[in-house]
Amino acid sequence: GYGEESHYLRIYVRQLRRKLGDDAAAPIYVATEPGVGYRWIYEPDRD
Repeated sequence: GYGEESHYLRIYVRQLRRKLGDDAAAPIYVATEPGVGYRWIYEPDRD
């Protein structure tokens, strides 16, 4: 069901954050949007 799929998504995002060195409390790459999902927020410096 849907609940099981969303559980897998949380696991995948947690693993991705770990590999990127990201922190859910102070994200640099992946932000959690409550009630919506996840959003890629990283923007490299554009010099």
